[in-house]
Amino acid sequence: MEKRSSARLTIQPIGKVITAQTGSSLLEALRQAGIEIVAPCNGQRLCGKCKVQISHAAAPPVEAPHDYLSADEIAEGIRLACEVDVLDGMAILLPDDHSLDTRILEGEQIRRSSVAPAATVEKIKDQFRLRYRDQPPIPLPDWQEAFTPKGLAIDLGTTTLVVTLVDLPSGQELSTASAVNPQTRFGHDVMTRIQHASTPAGLQELAECIASGLNTLIDEVCRKAHTHPREILDAVIGANTTMLQLAAGIDPTPLGRVPFTVSMQSGCTYPVETFRLAINPQARIYVPPVAHAFVGSDISAGLFSIDFFRHKSPLLFIDLGTNGEMALIANGRRIVTSTAAGPAFEGMGITHGMRAAAGAIETVWADDSYLALRTIDNVTARGICGSGIIDTMACLIQLGVVDPSGRLKKPNETALIKSFVDRYEMTGNAPAIRLADHVYFTQKDIRQFQLAKSAVQTGAEMLLAAAGVEASSLDQIIIAGAFGYHLREESLRAIRILPRGFEGKISFAGNTSRTGCAFLLTDVFHRHWLEEHMRHVKHLSIAETADFQSRFISNVSLA
Repeated sequence: MEKRSSARLTIQPIGKVITAQTGSSLLEALRQAGIEIVAPCNGQRLCGKCKVQISHAAAPPVEAPHDYLSADEIAEGIRLACEVDVLDGMAILLPDDHSLDTRILEGEQIRRSSVAPAATVEKIKDQFRLRYRDQPPIPLPDWQEAFTPKGLAIDLGTTTLVVTLVDLPSGQELSTASAVNPQTRFGHDVMTRIQHASTPAGLQELAECIASGLNTLIDEVCRKAHTHPREILDAVIGANTTMLQLAAGIDPTPLGRVPFTVSMQSGCTYPVETFRLAINPQARIYVPPVAHAFVGSDISAGLFSIDFFRHKSPLLFIDLGTNGEMALIANGRRIVTSTAAGPAFEGMGITHGMRAAAGAIETVWADDSYLALRTIDNVTARGICGSGIIDTMACLIQLGVVDPSGRLKKPNETALIKSFVDRYEMTGNAPAIRLADHVYFTQKDIRQFQLAKSAVQTGAEMLLAAAGVEASSLDQIIIAGAFGYHLREESLRAIRILPRGFEGKISFAGNTSRTGCAFLLTDVFHRHWLEEHMRHVKHLSIAETADFQSRFISNVSLA
């Protein structure tokens, strides 16, 4: 048996020295040190995302060739962390989107609503007490005169986390922080995580993982706002049902099998220890109503944020993310559903996909049959995020580079595509379009996109059919999602992601889960109102509908 010894590694740009066992993988060593990098396949050597640069080691790193590593990258010392064994004296340069420097697009500042918070503080004979909704007052032994009650609006997404700190007396947003959900190391879809949580050890691992990620962001928002975490007395969590149960340490396996049972109560509050949040121990955590195993509190909060229940004319709401939840109000009916869109719209599962961070291609357009693009912060392109993926597909369709079946044409097939000859390359055995240096959009990426697009389109069509309305009858379509503000209607029209007849009716609402949670944080009466209205919402199980499969297959087409 090979004898292992202790090794010291220097991690840049964070200037941290860690200790690890020689022979273990670099990815494992980084994780054990609390340093997260993107690794969607969880170290299975499949995705090619966990790139790091090794600038020094006791011996040169192994070559470890991979389809997602170019010859130039290998020459520069770039390797996949899952394929490199730890050696003493290694100096590692992390990618720009490592967890300590990751941001996602967070949308607009939250509008102030009426201020009647659930949590207030009263002082009786030099003793501070917390009053929370209709509960008896609770002593606050560590409260200080200078403290002001604060609350957290938490969007706990499958792929990303967003935490907003709110001043409860005024309803003012104080600071916001965001990052990748650290659970992505275990897989990018809820079913993979449900499987991982099927054992007590796996469930505990996932619960501790998400608590650590949230507490890191809580610490950040408090530092930004010069706030002590003990000032936080209330929190509202918007999340899909799987994420809620994982965060609370509740076995999610009933969510993964028929009849898809929800084991967690919603429209109610929990003690802070349930979610392991590093805030005032007397704080309460409110979970908005959950409509179904696949339609969570993030959707009910989002519906509240757009005044869904007050609409008189037909309205379709779509949360364009991993789980593809949507809601329709029409003909006196309120229906919700969900569809497994997958993580492609959030940049995951795409060869050079990334989150919406500096260097991500966010906008692509055709200029005289050539592609033009813009990156976040206008810096050198490092990858492509959700809005850029949708734009890229729209351009490739419009220019005839991709045919209706989704096949990427060869350079000699049409006259138009000849302008793409300098962009057309082979990556491995598959064709690809080069968007920028080291950033490609491949045939595999197109197929991933088609599956996500078909899931959303099929869900929307079946929701409309269930209510007996045509897309042309809709008064408005609201697209939610962290990248919603950066989508363009013309791109959505080109990729055929929505039923025909929606032209001119789309508006983009950004992260409605975060906004809705903030509203519910600042007015306790909103919570009662939402709970009452969600009781009348019906769920449509589209996968159990007779024509689901035929519709889905048909909608894979880009025609």
